[in-house]
Amino acid sequence: MAYPLATLALLLCCALTAPNLAAQTIRPAWTELSTKQRDVLAPLAPQWGDFSADQRRRWIALADRYPKMSAAEQKRVQERMRDWAKLTPQQRDAARARYRALSKLNPEQRRAVIRQWTESQEAQQALPNEGAPLPEAPAESPALEPSRPEDAAASADKPPPAP
Repeated sequence: MAYPLATLALLLCCALTAPNLAAQTIRPAWTELSTKQRDVLAPLAPQWGDFSADQRRRWIALADRYPKMSAAEQKRVQERMRDWAKLTPQQRDAARARYRALSKLNPEQRRAVIRQWTESQEAQQALPNEGAPLPEAPAESPALEPSRPEDAAASADKPPPAP
């Protein structure tokens, strides 16, 4: 009889404390950050409520290191933070998985993978953007064959141009 009573008491305690645990917010909240931290982490403001305590701690550590960085490093951090903020949760998970996989490689393998990735990125940037105007086609050269039948008939009577 004591065993079921103890179980009931334990369940009752858990049931009463569960709503309190769910109501607790992960600290620090966005409003609890210093002004400097909020300025640095501004691209992440919309997602701040979704971050775990560990993620928040890492972002805050970055914000605290930020003033000691060179201007070039600060610019790079801001660009990457904006890019990170634009990713969907699935894209972030995939990026984390790639990072974990890279961190397991030895330094030479890692350099090779990064070199390949950099080359592929440069090749993609060399391609014209979708929606971008294509370069103008060169003017028709007299040496080219006419593409329309009526032009072919008209040019059949003329001698070919001299080279």
